Amino acid sequence: MIELSVADFEASLNQILSQVERGEEVIITRQGKAIAKLSTIGQELIDRSNVPGKIKGKLKSRSQLRRTQPIAATSSLETLQTLRSEARY
Repeated sequence: MIELSVADFEASLNQILSQVERGEEVIITRQGKAIAKLSTIGQELIDRSNVPGKIKGKLKSRSQLRRTQPIAATSSLETLQTLRSEARY
């Protein structure tokens, strides 16, 4: 695993991306604290055919998509009000 600062990361982006493609993980730091981890995308994330609940075939309309979605227990408004009252926005 490689650890480097934001400045070093910016200076050698192409080289670092090549290393990541080869499987190396990179930790990016700012003022000595880790702020990000860069790694390859696993094949399971690229190949979306194994995603549970995947809709087979193409959707023809938004209403068709909406019909496939579960009904939420609370409305978006209620969710936002709860997040605001908890100061989690």
